[in-house]
Amino acid sequence: MNTAVQHTQELAVITRTRIGIIGGGQLGLMISEAARKLGFASVVVLDPTPECPASTVAEQIMGSLKDPVALRQLAKRADILTYEIEHINTQALQDLQAEGVKIYPSPELLAIIQNKFEQKEFLARHGISVVPYRSVSSPHDIEQAAQEWDYPLVLKAKKDAYDGRGNARINGPDDIEKARTKLGDRELYVEKCLDLDKELGIMIARNERGESSTFPVVEMIHERDICLTVLAPAPISATLQAEAQKMASESIDRLEGIGIFGVEMFLDKQGKLWLNEIAPRPHNSGHYTIEACQTSQFEQHLRAIANLSLPSTTLLYPAAVMENILGERNGSANVQWSRDYDHEHVFPHIYGKRETKIDRKMGHITVVGEDLATVYKQAKEARATLSI
Repeated sequence: MNTAVQHTQELAVITRTRIGIIGGGQLGLMISEAARKLGFASVVVLDPTPECPASTVAEQIMGSLKDPVALRQLAKRADILTYEIEHINTQALQDLQAEGVKIYPSPELLAIIQNKFEQKEFLARHGISVVPYRSVSSPHDIEQAAQEWDYPLVLKAKKDAYDGRGNARINGPDDIEKARTKLGDRELYVEKCLDLDKELGIMIARNERGESSTFPVVEMIHERDICLTVLAPAPISATLQAEAQKMASESIDRLEGIGIFGVEMFLDKQGKLWLNEIAPRPHNSGHYTIEACQTSQFEQHLRAIANLSLPSTTLLYPAAVMENILGERNGSANVQWSRDYDHEHVFPHIYGKRETKIDRKMGHITVVGEDLATVYKQAKEARATLSI
């Protein structure tokens, strides 16, 4: 098709399509900003928090993300529903989908992703390398895992776990009961601990036609199980870059995913890649794309759910680093810079949350430049000048 004709047709789709987003936090905010920039007819978010971050650029419906009535209200004001968080009511979404509401990624896919054990089962069935795991119903199951893989192990909750808030490390037999107590009365599984070299991430978009587009592979540096820093591109070989992109593409094809997905991987010290987990939405590891790539993860997500073409994701700079701004105390949020920053290369994003909490994601800073080491140093320096 002629490029000009395609652009005209896609613009017509965009200008008549209303977007509904379940969740109005920072991801909802950045999806909404991208939707406004692209020219979608309207953007409405559902969120229980008054004046949520996304409400600065989108209309807000106040309500629980799990309330079928509120979800139906959102669906009536949108042509396509999407979401910024996994912990929502999949049954209510399946009911809406059965009535003809377009929801991407699909509720069926979300149900697989929500249960991390079922997610691993799905991936393993389709030949994707995942870290060895087994379901846990008693301490004996953990002991058996230790006999097979040795310590340390990681005990994990199957559902409602994020940013490490569903994990407990088991270094030896004495830690088993403590780990089970920490995770409480939840469905659990146990996973082998790898000898890790790096944690990697890759964003991949796929539309309804089955066309897909991958972003560069990045390295994620975690503290307290929270992604603190993202390095783009990851300092790995071209061979590993290609292998990671292939693994991500195969996984999302198997899931028949529509939208954007954050695929997290482990690289062990033997050079083997393992798929850790998949987020069916924009992801921390893709925030750098707003300034550093030809197309951002948020624009690509919207284009994928609207079944539009997926433009280039090429890096515009040799290097980019994203630094998360995590809360350092509990209380009201007040942004202060101790000095000015380089506006040509440093891009702060403050999410507008009124309350800060320890380790709460309050914003992020992206720094772009010529080499990773210099950009990394600049990102740390920029973060040090900011307090919330």
